Amino acid sequence: MGNLIDLTKKAKIVLDKKKLVEVKAEIVVAIDRSGSMYRLYSDGTVQNLVERLLGIGMNMDANKEIDVFQFNQGSKYIGVATEENHANFVRDKKMSADGGTNYAPVMKEIIAKYSGTEKKGRLGSLFGKKSTEAVKPTHPTFVFFITDGDNSDEKETERLIRESANQPIFWQFVGIGNEPLKFLQKLDDLEGRYVDNADFFKVSNLKKTTDEELYEKLLTEFPSWLQEIKVKGLLS
Repeated sequence: MGNLIDLTKKAKIVLDKKKLVEVKAEIVVAIDRSGSMYRLYSDGTVQNLVERLLGIGMNMDANKEIDVFQFNQGSKYIGVATEENHANFVRDKKMSADGGTNYAPVMKEIIAKYSGTEKKGRLGSLFGKKSTEAVKPTHPTFVFFITDGDNSDEKETERLIRESANQPIFWQFVGIGNEPLKFLQKLDDLEGRYVDNADFFKVSNLKKTTDEELYEKLLTEFPSWLQEIKVKGLLS
């Protein structure tokens, strides 16, 4: 582990190996804030993870930043982590942990924000209509979804994974700790999707996982997914 300059260099080495150095993407992080995550917030693990993920954002995101969400039973957009504000991001944004675990609320918020569906403006609302216009994004969205436990809304989560498979959104699920997380493995292996839009891996202890190991795991399936969505015309 190291400072942001070191993390950015380490991430670039892995991105180069994966032939992703020239790729730009919206980098999004969704972090579990259920009660069982309390220790990982208090011992600095979550802060360190934000910094390590920003190492990827410094390379891949057009604005050299990452969008950060938290979720428990609900969803909350925390803000943008950047080179300027990352050092005490968790503390400064008052990120904490409590409650249970649902995946669907934050997934819905992410899909709505990055799917390329834009609400038409004031004229539609003046006539009492809410219309949308699909606009193909120019960049894919790469979501790092961090959790230490299974959720209470499996059916809705599975539906969202299937429905978002025709959008340029890739879900990289990361399990922390010793729970088996069988549902996340199920999402990784779901059949019948337009494209395989999710991957899952588990780490027992993030602090004992080197930066290089973490970046290798985080970038395992994104390259092949990216090629597939280009072939299928999901990007403009």
